[in-house]
Amino acid sequence: MQDTREPSVKEREKQIAIAYCGEAHGNAEKACIMAGYSARYARGNAYKVVARENVQKYIEYINSLVINKEYIASVEDIQKFWTKIMEDESQKATARLRASENLAKVKGMYKIEEEW
Repeated sequence: MQDTREPSVKEREKQIAIAYCGEAHGNAEKACIMAGYSARYARGNAYKVVARENVQKYIEYINSLVINKEYIASVEDIQKFWTKIMEDESQKATARLRASENLAKVKGMYKIEEEW
């Protein structure tokens, strides 16, 4: 089992890792800017900053928290949910329609070249 204790890192390294895994969506330059580096510095050095051992340790720690969640819905679970919404007459028509559209998209029913 992987160690899930929070690593001891500097505050700025922690901020970079949190931004990198969160709002920056894996964009090293944005993560560095969000952590307080200048845009000019981040432009040329972000990949080096994110590659630092302590930053990588904290990124691994964040990922372990996400991976170790008790439950993540599968594709089948999501499709069942959309089906329940679509068939539930107590739901608003817009919600039912949206659920049917999402289900149809997942099932590949929205192909421009072909007709239903």
